[in-house]
Amino acid sequence: MESGGLIAVLGEAAKVAGSVAGGSGETTKEVCLANSEVEAAEKCAIQQAKIFVANMLQRPDQLHKVDQYRRRTTRKKASVEAMLKTAMQSQLDGVRTGLTQLQTALEDLHLVKQKQTEVEKLLSGVGGLGETMSDLREEYVRYSQYLAATENLKHIFTVPESIEKTHRLIADNNLLYAHQACHSPPAPLTTCSTHHLLHSPPAPLTTGSTHHLLHSPSLVLTTHSALWCRETSNNCTYYHAIASWTCIVVVQCLMDLENSRDDLLFELHKLPHQNPNDTKMLTEYFADVNKLSVDLGKQVWVVLQRALNTVRKEPAQLVTALRIVEREERADMYALQREKSSGFLPEGRPKKWREKAMAVLESSIAVRIEANQFEDRDTNKSWLIRHLEVIRLLVLEDLRVVKGLCVPCFPPHYDIVNTFIAMYHNGLANHLLETVESGLEDNEFVTLLSWVLNTYLGPELMGHPSLGLNVAALPPLLEQKVLEGLIKKYLNNVRSNYESWLSKALELESREWRKAQPPDTDKDGCYKTELPHLLHQMVQQNIDVANTISPMVSHEVILCSLQQLKVFAERYRCAIMSYRDSYFSDRSQIQYFTTYMIALANSCQALCDVVQLWRPPPSHNPPPSLATHFTALIKSYQSLQQELCDLLLEEALVDLAPKFSALLTPAWLSDPEPLSTICLTLNDYFDDYQHLHSKNYEQVLLLAIQKVSIRYTTALLQKRITLKTAEDRKRLADRVTEEADKLQSVFTSIAGDRVRYESPCDVIRALAEVIRTPDTEMLNLELPPLKRKYPDMTSDHLTALLLLRGDLSRQQVRQKVTEILEAASAGAASHAPRPHTIFSQIHISTSMFPHI
Repeated sequence: MESGGLIAVLGEAAKVAGSVAGGSGETTKEVCLANSEVEAAEKCAIQQAKIFVANMLQRPDQLHKVDQYRRRTTRKKASVEAMLKTAMQSQLDGVRTGLTQLQTALEDLHLVKQKQTEVEKLLSGVGGLGETMSDLREEYVRYSQYLAATENLKHIFTVPESIEKTHRLIADNNLLYAHQACHSPPAPLTTCSTHHLLHSPPAPLTTGSTHHLLHSPSLVLTTHSALWCRETSNNCTYYHAIASWTCIVVVQCLMDLENSRDDLLFELHKLPHQNPNDTKMLTEYFADVNKLSVDLGKQVWVVLQRALNTVRKEPAQLVTALRIVEREERADMYALQREKSSGFLPEGRPKKWREKAMAVLESSIAVRIEANQFEDRDTNKSWLIRHLEVIRLLVLEDLRVVKGLCVPCFPPHYDIVNTFIAMYHNGLANHLLETVESGLEDNEFVTLLSWVLNTYLGPELMGHPSLGLNVAALPPLLEQKVLEGLIKKYLNNVRSNYESWLSKALELESREWRKAQPPDTDKDGCYKTELPHLLHQMVQQNIDVANTISPMVSHEVILCSLQQLKVFAERYRCAIMSYRDSYFSDRSQIQYFTTYMIALANSCQALCDVVQLWRPPPSHNPPPSLATHFTALIKSYQSLQQELCDLLLEEALVDLAPKFSALLTPAWLSDPEPLSTICLTLNDYFDDYQHLHSKNYEQVLLLAIQKVSIRYTTALLQKRITLKTAEDRKRLADRVTEEADKLQSVFTSIAGDRVRYESPCDVIRALAEVIRTPDTEMLNLELPPLKRKYPDMTSDHLTALLLLRGDLSRQQVRQKVTEILEAASAGAASHAPRPHTIFSQIHISTSMFPHI
């Protein structure tokens, strides 16, 4: 039954589709083709079922499962049939819906075709209607012209009188405080509407009469004859005094004149055959109307130029000007709309008075900003500070006035607070840019940058609580390119100032070294110069000034300071070397050389300590490169400090050079004077060195110990004396040991509790023990430990020591040195670094081991 129903539905669908398609039998053929495909599918299914049963019953033991297979197949068949029924029913529902829609569409097509035929019959007789109505159209145009002329006769005849009257009222400053507060485009005024407005009695008006007069529910009246406007914004109602009766007359006269002119010109424009002479005649006749408009505009611009002053004293004048501007703006919109529909645009339209009003306000703000520069660089070095402070006070006060007084006077769509903020922002940006382009000097860069980056957006101006502005929404006052240029010029100025200041400071410092009086001392009794204090003041002042601008500028200033002071360190060193050369060329010229060298060494130490004070706090996120420059600067002054310590000892060593030359000579064996003089001289010099800072004193002492040890050891290895017997060697060794003990006693006395050091006299004693050894065979026991203790002893050192004994031939010496060096090489680590002792600085050449 279901198959029969499906075939019946398909047959019905074929009939409908055939009728829509023009009676063709294509659909019937498709149905037959579908039936044949179904029969083929049934045959294929039977064949597959046979194969499936045959595979399932291949073994005898599977026969008892036939019932089970039958039930399972029956359930599966029932499930498939249910699914097929559901799918077929869904398809049948879709086919019935489609057939219904096809039938409805066919009926609609027949209906549309019928109606179209009826419309064509009705329109067949309209062809000649245009020619029939041509006379009526011409008569209508002529009537419209007569009507416009009749309505404007009064104004045409009284144009000169109206112009003169309006001139007088404008000259008396009787401007419009209000106008027709219509939201629709202003229609051309007729004699009736003008009479209705102008001939109302000038008695005190009431709310009802005001509404009757101005056709606006937003206007009410208060005392006397002043007209007030009621506006609602943010659920708050504002009342503004907007007009007086005389002002309404002024504007109405001008409106009547303009409307009369525009109506007549528009009628001429509509004529099919226009006469240019008529248009020219009307334009010349109403020429003075444009002059009236210009004069009225001048008065409006004057009021707007003084807006911030006027709003404090006579806000009604400001409202008058704004009402006139808005009335002209609506007239412009109406004129432009009429131009789109008719192609006629009145002369002088659009006036764009709102745009001009904004330009006048912006120009007045620029003038207010520029007019507050009362001084220049020639009259006052702080002119820019005073000028920017006056600007700050002016802008802050003006914005308070705008927020408190101008908001009720300006229409809401002006968004006057944000408008004024933008105008002041642009005016300040242009003024500051002009100031930058005119050239800045010295601290003027700092003043301007600090004002732009901090003061302007800070609580002193735009961020003031009374303004309640979102300073984050404000654009930059100066472009990034301009700011970068200012910062670059400022850094160049700082660099130039450093070069000048450092040159002067070095000149004063070097002049002080040659004074006939000792340097000053600090609280610890150490000699000092004023240079570290001057440099610290100079750098810290620049850093403090830069901190008022921004952390980034502060980092740049610190970097510039470090670079300049590093360059200055080399110049400082050259000046010290020149001072030293002058002293040694004629030691009588400079009286306090040693004390000033002590003061210079202390100054370098003080500079190393002061530099640490300039490091920016971690909260400022300093760049990593800054730490590198700090390290480089400190190293340069530490190097200079070490060099100054060398120069301090140089004077003592120059004085002691003859005494060191007298050591280890034949006369020295019986004369203790050379070493005694050395000890006394060292004591004298170290009495002066007590004025060194502890670090410098320690360094000088260690350096003195090292240099005296090197000089003594070098004298010992130079073989200035000949030893022939064991008694001679013992005598020499005893004397060397005695003097080593004496030197150690002197250095211990000098060091006191201030310095701890390793005694250099141990090496002198060790060498004396090698010389004292009576048996040459015992040298094999003495020399290896000595080589291990002082691994930087070379073959030349060992050779000179053994030759000094005088009991070994050169061949024996060579053999022993070779054995010692081979043993030391075998026992030493292959890649271990060799430690340095005083032997690294003792250069002796015996020519016995040129390659060792």
